[in-house]
Amino acid sequence: MTCQLAIDIGTQKIRAAVGECEKNGRFIIRGFGSRSSAGAVKQGIVVNIESAVEAIRFAVSEANNMAGIKPSGALVGIGGAHLIGHDFSGSIKLNGREITSDIRQNLMDQVEAQAISPERSVLSVIPKKYSLDNLDGIREPTGMFGDELHASVHVITGATHAVHNLKKCLKLAGLEDNILIPQPYAVSQLLSDDERELGIAIVDIGAGTTDLMIVFRGAPVWTSVLPMAGELLTQDLAIALKTPLVHAANIKCRYGFAHENFINSNENISIPKLADRPPEAISSQQLTAYLQPRVEEILEVIGEKLRHSGYLAQVSTGIVLVGGSSSLRGLSGVAESILQCPVRILRDSSSGTLSGLLQDPANAVLAGLFNYGEEQKVLPKKKWPRVRVGVFNQVFEWIQKNF
Repeated sequence: MTCQLAIDIGTQKIRAAVGECEKNGRFIIRGFGSRSSAGAVKQGIVVNIESAVEAIRFAVSEANNMAGIKPSGALVGIGGAHLIGHDFSGSIKLNGREITSDIRQNLMDQVEAQAISPERSVLSVIPKKYSLDNLDGIREPTGMFGDELHASVHVITGATHAVHNLKKCLKLAGLEDNILIPQPYAVSQLLSDDERELGIAIVDIGAGTTDLMIVFRGAPVWTSVLPMAGELLTQDLAIALKTPLVHAANIKCRYGFAHENFINSNENISIPKLADRPPEAISSQQLTAYLQPRVEEILEVIGEKLRHSGYLAQVSTGIVLVGGSSSLRGLSGVAESILQCPVRILRDSSSGTLSGLLQDPANAVLAGLFNYGEEQKVLPKKKWPRVRVGVFNQVFEWIQKNF
């Protein structure tokens, strides 16, 4: 049995979990830990190294202690509005040779070189499809013969300074062996094969950012991040109700609705006030009136971004919502109305082995990181995952050999 540590660096919380892959392929979560990242991370980007290191250490220690195991390496979800997805292509002459892993690696080297710049760090190079001579739509060309191999690739990059700062935090927290994985790509590992093949959009509404990704024919085809998410709802409530932010966040989660049409009881809610002022009681209707306009604004911006992607026609199975803010009651119904397509909240993995984590959609990145480790084969360079092949142990062995 092999254990792995997964870490999600979020704007509101840093979460860590230790998972164990058993011989039968079942994946069990052995430990979980979390710590507030408020003040250390802003819109997915580390802004206070000392506080971030402390939060990472605490979350990881809590997860390790619960599991009774201390893995040396980690799969780390990296997010933030600095993430950008671009499509690139490359080709290599074969002259009748057999396609080997080395040839495929050389082709990926060529593609990566197109994306490298001093300001951008390459995080993932994900093959979408290959063409061999006149044969198009090949998923796995290794072992085939031909004259010229062409690759269409989706590359996700991050701002170099943001990537380096996160790596520094992990190192200071005592974590030397790490693989950084874009958060939306991690979440995409939780989708069913049919959804990935037929086309689906991932909308991860966190605290500081909303991650967007469209997956079609088994691979990501478009990635973007919006610098707006659940924090705006919390701030709106704090200002309107004149209550501390911590109370506004709690009230939003416990009593909030995305739209007045979904309110099932008009109960009165006691609102703590700033500056020792006496609490005030408001109704669920009044509370929702503060949330609804911002919910609709965020969803309309998401819809506009998806339409401008040029890939919305490929989203034939609809949209899946994840992230802590997706738990707001009635959100999926409002999203269906505004986005005009089927919307569901991801609360369980396709395999069922990570359902403990996915009782809360805020843990989707963690669950996706484990699925990435279990199902992806990492090739000689960590940035080039195959699509839906490989096993967990290969990731772990790669970490041990390369760091």
